[in-house]
This record gives sequence, structure tokens and C-alpha cells, in this order.
Amino acid sequence: APVSAADTEGWSAIAEQKVLYTDNAFQLSSARRLSLGEDPSQPTSVPLGNPSDVVWESSIDVRRTSSNRLGNVEVSAKAHGFFFTDITELSHGHYRVQVKQALSPGTSVLLRYRYTPNLFLGPNFERRTGTRSVQDERVTSHIWRAQLERKLSDAWNMTVTTRFGLRLYNEAFAERDTMLYTLGPNVDYALRPNLTLSLGYLYERGLADGRDETQFNDDVSYRQHFVSAGADLRVTSGLSLNLQYVFRRKDFTSDLVGDTHLGRQDTTHQGTAELRYAFSEAAVVTLGFQHAQRTSNVVSRDFNDTNTSLGIQYRF
Repeated sequence: APVSAADTEGWSAIAEQKVLYTDNAFQLSSARRLSLGEDPSQPTSVPLGNPSDVVWESSIDVRRTSSNRLGNVEVSAKAHGFFFTDITELSHGHYRVQVKQALSPGTSVLLRYRYTPNLFLGPNFERRTGTRSVQDERVTSHIWRAQLERKLSDAWNMTVTTRFGLRLYNEAFAERDTMLYTLGPNVDYALRPNLTLSLGYLYERGLADGRDETQFNDDVSYRQHFVSAGADLRVTSGLSLNLQYVFRRKDFTSDLVGDTHLGRQDTTHQGTAELRYAFSEAAVVTLGFQHAQRTSNVVSRDFNDTNTSLGIQYRF
């Protein structure tokens, strides 16, 4: 929501701990970030087998609210970690800092930087040596985001988002280093006092170094269309339900003969439901369910992923 002049100035923090069970550990990270506010184009691989695991998801978000001549400004820093019980090499974290500045009572701008270092995607066949040996594929992401949010009326709220990012792979897959940019709108509509609907769209273009390195036949450049629809329902004063459906279509744009990405198209459908119960203004318990299904015109890239979670959130 826009930064309000009524917000209390000073320090605050939100700590959250969840435990998840996933039936496809290699897809969990991508599934958890498949939303408008996260990183909906994070790469994912499809290793043989779909190992299950129990994952501990921890985060801490520290905020400082103050005011200036324009209005309230909120500066925050967040650390977010995923700790896998069995497949420990999939454990990782990401970090973000952001500033949200009120421009008027109904308008705010947000600037964010997100850093995801050395994320393990899984084993893959490398192309750089010509031997197609199996190597661990890892990627480090730097994503910059800018959002302009405007309250159009008591019921309507609109946000325009743009992103710029760099994905840098380990040396064995360096031809996959990618520059990306994203643009799209999102609208929220308060249908009733206890029900808010949302609809968003993002277009993204990714340009990989491999498009100019024909000797590797490994161009992961793409165009992506991402649609999100959601509903927030307040059932009682303490109980609420969030429902989210997302659709992602990723068209790879390689024109290299012999490249496995040539003509490839991946389509993902994902649904998420989260029940939240507030014991107090500070403490909230959550119960979540998430299912993702990806189909591809390259059948070996298909997968399903189901995640269930139980968590607690506390505001200081």
C-alpha cells in the first residue's frame, strides 16, 4: 500500500519462519518466487527424478520509517533463506534493500535491489569444452526494480513496474549470462470491504551472451508473458485467505541450428492458497498450499511441483 502520513515513524521489523514440504526440491525456489513482487523469471532446471524434501524458510525484514518534505519514506532491508534438510546443496539465500517514498497522499514510488548469489540449479551438460560433461549449474542474479503506485479511487489502486537485471552463471555455463528488462501494470480493486481482487501483467525480454557465441549452440534468450490474478478475503477480524493464480509463457528466441532451445516454448500454471490467522497485531500464523505445472513442446522439460507450508510471522 502507499506510504501514509499516518504511519508511525521509527524502527520496526518482521520476522517469519516457515517449514515446507516439497515433492520436487529442484523446483521449490522458482515456485516460491513466481509472483509479481518476486522474481517470476528465475531460471530452473529439470534434473532426472523429483526428490522430495523438508525446507526451512526464514526471513527478517528491518524497516525504518521517517518523513521529509514529500511525505513518509520507508527504508528496509530483508534477508531470506531456504535451508534444505536432505539436499543441502540447494540451500540458498537472497537479499534485498528498498526505499519507498510517498509523493502525495495517494501516490508513492518504490526502488528495490535484490541479490541472489550462487543459486544451485542442478547438474547439467556444459557446452564450452565440447565434451558435454556434467557440471553443476549455478547462477547469481542482480535485479533492480522501480514501481510507481497510484490510488485512483477508494476502490481502485494501480501499480506500474519495471525491472532490469543481470544473471551471471558459473564459468561452465558463462554463455548463459543474461541481461533482462521487464515492464507491466497491476490493478487492485476493493470489490467489498472484506474482498480485494488483483490482476497484473509483466512482459520480459532476456538477452543472453550465447546469442552471439554460435560455437556453443546454447542461446537461452527469451520473451516472457506473465499474468497474475488474485483475491484477498478477510473471513473474520483475525482470519484471512489469499488466493493466487499465475500463468507464465516463456518463448525461447534462439535461431541457432542444433540448439536445444530452438523453437522451445514453456508454459507454467501455478495456484497458491494461504490461510492467515492473526492472534494479535504482532503475531500471525499461516498455512499454505501451492501447486505448479509446467508443460513444454520439449517433453523432457515438463514438471509438476506441490508445496505445503506452516509458518509464523511476528512484527516487532
